[in-house]
Amino acid sequence: MNILEYGGFFATLVVGITFLLSGAAKLNDPRGFSYKIEEYLYVLAGQWSKYLRFFLPYNLFLAISIATLEVVLGTALLVHWQAYWTLIALLLLTLFFTGLTLYTATSSRIASCGCFGDAFELTPWQSFTKSVVLLLLLGVIFRAGGTGATTSTSHYWVAAALAGSLALSGYAIRHLPLLPLGPYRIGSRLAQLAQPRRPLRYLYVLEKDGQTIETEQYPKDSDYRFINAKLLNPEDEAPEADFSVWKDQEEVTSHLLLGLKLLIIVQSHKTVSEAVVQKLRTLVKSLPEGLQPILISPNEKYQDLATALDLPIHTATPILLRTMLRAPMGLLLLRDGIVKSKWHYRDLAKAQIQLEHLGTLL
Repeated sequence: MNILEYGGFFATLVVGITFLLSGAAKLNDPRGFSYKIEEYLYVLAGQWSKYLRFFLPYNLFLAISIATLEVVLGTALLVHWQAYWTLIALLLLTLFFTGLTLYTATSSRIASCGCFGDAFELTPWQSFTKSVVLLLLLGVIFRAGGTGATTSTSHYWVAAALAGSLALSGYAIRHLPLLPLGPYRIGSRLAQLAQPRRPLRYLYVLEKDGQTIETEQYPKDSDYRFINAKLLNPEDEAPEADFSVWKDQEEVTSHLLLGLKLLIIVQSHKTVSEAVVQKLRTLVKSLPEGLQPILISPNEKYQDLATALDLPIHTATPILLRTMLRAPMGLLLLRDGIVKSKWHYRDLAKAQIQLEHLGTLL
């Protein structure tokens, strides 16, 4: 092999592995990536074209599709499947990402692109630099004459990558991410979350009746739909996501960090069916003594659920609830501020068994 061939081999490994890892990180947490796509769509619709809002209901589908494409193309490059068309597809996808990361870095309206999800956070300019490097490496691969000869088993690897991608994303959506990441993963000590030097100020982007507004004061009107929030004083930001929960007008965060607490987090009305409410009611009644259930929602629209469970409503910002639990509804178990376990609302039966077992250990 000459120098150019060695360069092509090295570039193939770097590009293939980068796309494979990037897609896998997103598929591990497709809801988190869908929130990022939703944020982009709202921002771009406001600046470019309102018709981009058409894609908003499909943000989760887009998240899975883009991440799966990354995994499949990365695998195809590594196993030399359909080398020419794989390179063309990777070039087009990388050009798209380059433009998107450049916009992110220059607009200052979106904090990050979410290239690797919570697995590895990059600043906007680092993401843009990564895209430019990938473009240069793709140029080296083209110059070297491709990625190598197609083998008889390459299509099996590509098929396995596709099947694995769909299985991983399906599991994460129906349950929770297979590999828990982020500041609220199991084992995290929430009491150690650093406090900001000064109160954090956010510019909230909200929608009501098709109109988008920006305000520093989160409205009490529950009809507003949360889109995203931009931190106005990042110099005062804590190293970890800010954990703050309220009951009426009183902050009760410190109370939640003491003893055993079961946080019932609800973020979507679509999941509050009669069957789910009945399972939650049964679970709450079966909780061992000493384990206190806490209902947390973005606002007080969930009073019917609170009444059904005979629990008061606690509130937290939508961005905090999304970070705490990648599910429209679920449970989070705290022991003295340490995250001990998490459950998707589809796993309530499993959660009840484990919590009842916890009662025998108290």
